[in-house]
Amino acid sequence: MDTTTRLRSAVLTLVAAVSCLAAEEGYSKYSRQKELARQGEQAESAGRFRVAAAAYSKSRLYAIDNRTRAQLILREAECWAQHRSPYKAFDAYRTLLESYPLHVPYDRVLPRLRQLAADFERGKGSWFGFRNRNKAIAAYELILQETPVGSGAIQDSLTLGGLLTAADRPAEAIVVYREALKRFPGDPLSAPMRLELGRLLTDASRTGDGDGQVARQAARELDAFIKSKPDDPRRNDAQFLLSLIDARRAEALYDLARFYLRPAHRREAASRRYLAAVIRDYPNSTAATRSADLLASLGPAPLTPEFPEEAAQATAVAAVTPAPVEEPVAAAPPAKAKAPARRLFDGLLPGGRADQGQPRTFRTLEEREDVKKWLLPLGDVNDLKAGGGPQ
Repeated sequence: MDTTTRLRSAVLTLVAAVSCLAAEEGYSKYSRQKELARQGEQAESAGRFRVAAAAYSKSRLYAIDNRTRAQLILREAECWAQHRSPYKAFDAYRTLLESYPLHVPYDRVLPRLRQLAADFERGKGSWFGFRNRNKAIAAYELILQETPVGSGAIQDSLTLGGLLTAADRPAEAIVVYREALKRFPGDPLSAPMRLELGRLLTDASRTGDGDGQVARQAARELDAFIKSKPDDPRRNDAQFLLSLIDARRAEALYDLARFYLRPAHRREAASRRYLAAVIRDYPNSTAATRSADLLASLGPAPLTPEFPEEAAQATAVAAVTPAPVEEPVAAAPPAKAKAPARRLFDGLLPGGRADQGQPRTFRTLEEREDVKKWLLPLGDVNDLKAGGGPQ
């Protein structure tokens, strides 16, 4: 037997041994998983739900496929719920929904989650019966996260919004209501949701709504509720909220009119427009009465195009009134032409605008200065005697 044949036989033997070990290990894990699952079923049948939940939790560690793991997690969660341990049950359901969404029986899981949320709200399963509203909110958020358009999603959104409002988190409730109305605009439950959304937006418009956008959104939702449910007993609540929004709008316009009457921001024409808008659009408000008093205290409006009615009346009066004869005005004497100012360096620098584009010319030193007056005659320099003769 040559070396190649020996090497080939050794490799085949090693592969067969590894395969046997893997098969044995797989069978061992499978048998261990089955044994733990059987123990869980026995404990569940005997009413020992805590022991059953622990057995199912261990069994899923040996599962070889996701479907089996999902089934075991579901059994574990249901056992914790039967044991009245809502927090552990909720953790198991959340693991199931987030890790194995393709193997979730939603018709069994969603009702259980809603029941757990109700238990958290009532304080079941907690020390001394303290309610845990935040945990109930987390349960409904998990439901809507996994099934945003499922059966009962709009009811879940309505319940979640109510929990957020009760937990003093109205901004989050507004977001939940808006998302639900986008998904289910024609659902029968959309009308009460619009009323709740209008109520929250009305409260939010009390502060920080400088341009009135939030108040307009609230009025739109309340009007939609009134139109969709004209016989609803909560119609009076919606109308009261609308009147409250109108009163706030009138107050905002009145305050703006007063702002433009301040000395530092005086714009009487703009102030008159805002006061007139309050009287015209909100005649039954208290701000309308104060606007009328303030407008009367300002006196008659100036005749400017900003007030077309007064301007038209002034034009009609001017048409029937003869224009006054104006006397000729004497012409003013002609102004004397001012001499151009003399600059400091005039005459010392080359010409300005007159010689632009021409080459500059400069005078030589001899032209500017009589340099010869500083030179002595050569004869005088060489003549050292007093008479000027040769030495």
